[in-house]
Amino acid sequence: MSQSASINIKLQADELEKFCEKLLKRSRDINKTHDALITLESFISLFARASHGTREYEIIESRIKAITENSRRLLLEKNTEDLIIALKQCDAKALARIHTPLSRNGFYQILQTAIEHIEDEDIGLVMIWSANWLKEARGLAQEASGYPDAMDFKKAGISIEEFQAISDIDRVINGR
Repeated sequence: MSQSASINIKLQADELEKFCEKLLKRSRDINKTHDALITLESFISLFARASHGTREYEIIESRIKAITENSRRLLLEKNTEDLIIALKQCDAKALARIHTPLSRNGFYQILQTAIEHIEDEDIGLVMIWSANWLKEARGLAQEASGYPDAMDFKKAGISIEEFQAISDIDRVINGR
């Protein structure tokens, strides 16, 4: 026989804001912190249904949304910094790590910002590298598949995440 148990939680907007700001300041991994704040926002929305529409709820909701938006901005800034380094190093694995968790739109957004902060000479090198990397990857994947119009990245030992990241970079940088 299971017993139903419940507790009441009282949130004060100022205390919630202090908690979240402290969490952001102490963060060593903005990805995890952002995910935690999104989870907290969802938790509040789900378990405070009875309060939806009240002035108090709207205040708390607007503050948590502002904080998660700030963490999103910090996350994009960090990803942009990492992307600049990975592009300059032509590091396919690092590029895939940055690309994979982002939406295509989010990735294109940070890629445009990164391009603005990279010297033309480095952009030229990335243009050549990405085109060559993709050409080689497609060739290996076609050869591995055994069929003329198919590619088998797995059999060729090519990470699909790397292929997708470099394809998106090449699409933007080389206009393909």
